[in-house]
Amino acid sequence: MRRCNDCANNVVDADQVCTACRLAEWKDQQEQAEAIRQRAYALESNRAAYLAKKKYMKDAIKAGVITAVSVLLFLAFVSATRDAMRYEWETKPALLKANGVK
Repeated sequence: MRRCNDCANNVVDADQVCTACRLAEWKDQQEQAEAIRQRAYALESNRAAYLAKKKYMKDAIKAGVITAVSVLLFLAFVSATRDAMRYEWETKPALLKANGVK
């Protein structure tokens, strides 16, 4: 009867190590692979959160700029409308009257 190189347990077949040691080695490899997957998932979720925050900040800045430009355009529109109305109601009739047009 042969003995395992690692634990001196009985070995079946022509292997160098017993079934228990092979199973323990397999479980250890599975746990290491699971740890690597969990680390990758954590990094991926962290990156996704970072990119989402970055996108949110970019969208917030873009919305702020659009709002500021819209407000400035609206104020320019109101000012131009006021000047246009003043021209149509006061300046234009005075110029026409001064030039003799009824």
